[in-house]
Amino acid sequence: MADDFEDQVEVMDLYLASYYLVRGCELVAVKCIPTEKSVSCSIVVRGMSELIGAIQGEYFEKRAAVNLWAFRSAYNQINSSVHQAKKSWERSQREDTRRRSLVEGGQS
Repeated sequence: MADDFEDQVEVMDLYLASYYLVRGCELVAVKCIPTEKSVSCSIVVRGMSELIGAIQGEYFEKRAAVNLWAFRSAYNQINSSVHQAKKSWERSQREDTRRRSLVEGGQS
C-alpha cells in the first residue's frame, strides 16, 4: 500500500480526461489558459496514485478499452465543463474590459 494516497493530474487531452473519469477518477477543475487569439482549457482530475499511473500506462501504450456508453457520457461531461469554463472566462474578460474602460475614460 505504498501508493495509497490521492494524486491530481492536469491534462489538455479531452479523450484522456474522459478515460480518467471512466476509470474512476474525479473531475476537479477546468482551467482556462489564454492563447494569442482565444482560450484553451486544461482539465484537472483526482484519483488514487496507483490508479492514475495505471491509467496513464494503458492510455499511452494504446491498451485502453472502455464501455462506449460510459466513455461517451464522460466525454460529454468533460466537453460541457470545458464549454462552461470558456463561456465564464470570456464573460469575465468582457466585464474586466468594460470596467477598465469606465475607469480610464469615465462613464458615458
